[in-house]
Amino acid sequence: MRLRDRILWFAVAGVAGFAADAGILTLLVRSGLDARPARLASFLAALTVTWLINRSQTFGDRAGAPALGEFLRYALASSIAGLINLGAFMLLVSASRFFAAWPVLAVAIATGLSMAINFWAYLKVVFLRRRR
Repeated sequence: MRLRDRILWFAVAGVAGFAADAGILTLLVRSGLDARPARLASFLAALTVTWLINRSQTFGDRAGAPALGEFLRYALASSIAGLINLGAFMLLVSASRFFAAWPVLAVAIATGLSMAINFWAYLKVVFLRRRR
């Protein structure tokens, strides 16, 4: 797959993950849950959504079996970017009343910070080139 197509599908996965993340976060916060634990739940849902799309589309030519082992590598590779993502979110929501009132904007900023790290890790660590 060409790099341009891979980046396009990575962006599609990111948008879908963001939608899941922001939607679940909003639902949980409106239900009365504090934004910090709500974001942990929404982040895990977004991780699963992005894995499914990245596995089938972005890196479909490189994805291998078994799916559980691949998901665990995906989750591990995502942990560094996830720490940056969650840390930036927590900092923004904790340090700013504006972001505490609008946590979805903090999600958008935090997500943007972690995207390049994720793409590299998925390409080089998770979805390894298949041997023929």
